[in-house]
Amino acid sequence: MEVTKKDVEKLIEIKKADSFLNHLWNFISRDYRAQGEISRSFIKVWKQSFWNGGFYPVFRFEFNANNHLINITGKLNPIAKLLIGLISCGFIIGIFPKNPTEFDYLSYWLPISVVIIFLFILIFIFRKLYLFEKRNQLDDIFEQLDIEIEEKKPEKEWSAKNILIRLFTYPFCLFLIGINVFLIIPNGQYILALGSLAMVSFYLIVDLKMIFREKTTGNNV
Repeated sequence: MEVTKKDVEKLIEIKKADSFLNHLWNFISRDYRAQGEISRSFIKVWKQSFWNGGFYPVFRFEFNANNHLINITGKLNPIAKLLIGLISCGFIIGIFPKNPTEFDYLSYWLPISVVIIFLFILIFIFRKLYLFEKRNQLDDIFEQLDIEIEEKKPEKEWSAKNILIRLFTYPFCLFLIGINVFLIIPNGQYILALGSLAMVSFYLIVDLKMIFREKTTGNNV
């Protein structure tokens, strides 16, 4: 059965333009309803949830001359891109001092290394959160539109690659928690503590959800 433009329009609860300001208001207001923009040859749909925060995908449904669905693509929304850019710039600016020529980099190699590693971990967490949410929403869209797709063998959560990643990220998360408890919070840097603990929590929650989802799927087969 072919999916038509009318079928996709039913996914939208609120019609809005795919603009920076609309995504910004969506992020601030925490509106969890499905929103979308309807154009002549395509439809864009996005939906924020409690768990994905601002890192939700914007799906683009493309149609042929007969208004039959021919392609679905997804990308990260502009607010999430801006947040990643601002956070990355903040970390980079924090590394470099006001007088770079007079700064002894060798003496401060450890904190600089920690900041750089934390930035990469942060970007990795954001990416994993986005990909996880994109996959979940796409599965839900396929189900609503009654689209049958070939079963793709999911990546094993306990593959060698994922085990190596967790051998690095989990100890690093524990390290960050310890830094917050014994250094950042006692020094009164509560905003920094809140931000770093929130990122650690997001990563652990998303990662555990993916692990348990694989176990649940495996038990249902």
